[in-house]
Amino acid sequence: MRKTPLVSHRTLISVILVCVASLAHGEEVASPAWASKVDAAVQHCLIHDEAPSASVAIVLDGRVAYVKSYGQAHLAPALPATVTTRYRLASLSKTFTAQALLCLEQDGKLSLNDLVARWLPGLTGADQVKLRQLLNHTAGYPDHYPQSYPAGPRARPVTPDQLLAEWGHHPLLFAPGSQWRYSNMNYVIAGRIAEKAAGEPLFRFMQRRIFASLGMSNTVDLDDAKSTAASDAIGYERPALATLQPAPAEGRGWSFGAGQVVSTAGDVARWDAAFLEKKLLAPAQSEEEVTPPKLPSGALAPYALGLFVSKLGGRTAYSHVGQGLGFLAINRLYPAERAAVVVLTNTNASPAFRHIAEAVEYIVVPPSSADAEARVVFLSLQRGEPQRARFSADFNAYLNADRVKAYAQSLGPLGEPESFVLHDETVLDGLVTRTYEIVAGDRRLSASVLVLPNGQIEQFIVQ
Repeated sequence: MRKTPLVSHRTLISVILVCVASLAHGEEVASPAWASKVDAAVQHCLIHDEAPSASVAIVLDGRVAYVKSYGQAHLAPALPATVTTRYRLASLSKTFTAQALLCLEQDGKLSLNDLVARWLPGLTGADQVKLRQLLNHTAGYPDHYPQSYPAGPRARPVTPDQLLAEWGHHPLLFAPGSQWRYSNMNYVIAGRIAEKAAGEPLFRFMQRRIFASLGMSNTVDLDDAKSTAASDAIGYERPALATLQPAPAEGRGWSFGAGQVVSTAGDVARWDAAFLEKKLLAPAQSEEEVTPPKLPSGALAPYALGLFVSKLGGRTAYSHVGQGLGFLAINRLYPAERAAVVVLTNTNASPAFRHIAEAVEYIVVPPSSADAEARVVFLSLQRGEPQRARFSADFNAYLNADRVKAYAQSLGPLGEPESFVLHDETVLDGLVTRTYEIVAGDRRLSASVLVLPNGQIEQFIVQ
């Protein structure tokens, strides 16, 4: 993680250091034992990653435990972010669109095994693509909005049917169900089908069926001009290495179904808490929501219905990232731990959203057994006291006195890690290979860990 030159970014840092916090809708104040660490971690990331603001929510034990906002919703004139400041969720909206179709299936209004032809017969592949393939991105429709900026006609308003007329007749990229490819067009089609089945606009259905029942009172429709407010966060972009500036606006309708929800971290956390407690759907639909499809290759797709699914280190996680014009957001859920972390930021030119989420998770989310062991080993190497009983004979031989000293002298001064993330895991012939990304003392490190079938560590190399 690189340091920000204080002279060139003095103004930005001065406004980021303004931290405004308030609690709404009865959320409880988090334990001071870890709240101060969360505050320090978020402010550190905002400064070093040069982001105007962040809104953070944490779910623990299946309930909203912490909601706080930091920095500036507007840079000039300065307007502090609060817990009621709304941010564009961008593709996080897909989680709610998918759930809308699951609700409609639960109501008997449609089936996810329906072919698109039942609802939109004129589209390419309509007699081949199932609704669930739209939601898990195995349909094969090309993306109508691959750019991260509004080009040409995207600056003008458009209707869902106009999008379908222009983009729903291109050839499919592959046979439905044969490959996985993320496409916003899948969710435009799914959103329009939801409207036909529900007999009302997509957002109105989500508002009535999902948001209102959960008390998500700060969640609004991006395409409804009457629902926007002057206090909503402004999204910022950075051309090359220039200073941040307000992102351009896209025409109404381009994010329909795929990214039209505007909300707060607290509201998203309310949905997370209900999801973790299985209060949103019937058991059949709850299972569908988190079950990724198996591809012809035998591999599982990384995506279920509106949620990415990962299984690393023996732990299952569900997540989604949202990238909009001037916004980046992330929502991560850990079902076994009944925990979730939401981070919303108002710039698409900074990795702060991801770094904040990783730092907060390190503080509040219990590690898996594999992660806990990796952390213990790393800390022991920092102290120059390797956990040799955990190591194989070969690794103990490799880790001689000189290498132990080198690890301790170079890693020890970095202090306790700020985040410790398992990014990749493979199993081959019983040998487990894990790659961790570790942030400590403003250094971003990589740890390559090999574990033998008997559980002994064959390698723990930090670079």
